[in-house]
Amino acid sequence: MTEQTTLDVPPTAKAGAGDRTRLTTAELNELLHAHFIAPRDRLSPAGAGAVYLTEVTAPGDTRRADAVHIGLWSSRGAGRIDVCELKTSRSDFRRELENPAKAEAWWPYSTTFSIVSPGIDITPPEELPPGWGLLIPNPRAGARRFKTVVKPAEREPKLTIGLLLTLLKNTETTRVNALRQQSTQLRNQHHEELKKVRREKVTATDPRSQDRLELLDRLETAMGQRLGEHSWHDVIEVAEAAEGLANLLDGAKARSRARETAERQANQLERVAQRAQEEARELRKAHQ
Repeated sequence: MTEQTTLDVPPTAKAGAGDRTRLTTAELNELLHAHFIAPRDRLSPAGAGAVYLTEVTAPGDTRRADAVHIGLWSSRGAGRIDVCELKTSRSDFRRELENPAKAEAWWPYSTTFSIVSPGIDITPPEELPPGWGLLIPNPRAGARRFKTVVKPAEREPKLTIGLLLTLLKNTETTRVNALRQQSTQLRNQHHEELKKVRREKVTATDPRSQDRLELLDRLETAMGQRLGEHSWHDVIEVAEAAEGLANLLDGAKARSRARETAERQANQLERVAQRAQEEARELRKAHQ
């Protein structure tokens, strides 16, 4: 590992520098993803020129890196493998320093190894081991690229069959998840457009039906599923939904009737017990 290089840090990047110093891990991960690959490029037909993976297991190990960036095009640093660990708290950062096994597991297979955090109050640059980098979100509004507080050491990554298998497996998983997310977004968008058209059409012909449409929307929201002609994904057929609701209501009625019966029996038993106590008192009085 080589000696680290600390760059100038603007005052706004220190503790208390706006909302970006109070990020969750998921929020920090999304910002880092955008740092490496702009959102508009992720679904570009020409490709993004890079791959961004999360929770990647090190070759021949069980330790996982929070994020791995792989450059594919020359303009995106072709051949680079940047491994990043996300830290949003001082305690998490200290645990990383006390147990550097994760960094060691990825070190031979990476071009750089960096810590990514919301600010230097969480990850002081002077605490970094030699060779580790430090990235923080740019405090400038609208800035996509992160600030490099400590420049990481660079080396030629060791390419092995194990590394290729790990990266290929995670790339396929990431691609499938992205397609699923896109499919869900398109279904939701299509459903919202249908709802809009349905409201406009019904309102034009019968304004009173608007209330019924709103009730239908509330019913779908409560069920967590949409009504449709055929059941698939998160869409349920009307007859199937009606049967399920009928069974649910029948079950609720049965439980209500059983509860009422139990309450009546309990009241009867209580009255019997009271009469028995009164008769016992009368008997004791008669024998005194």
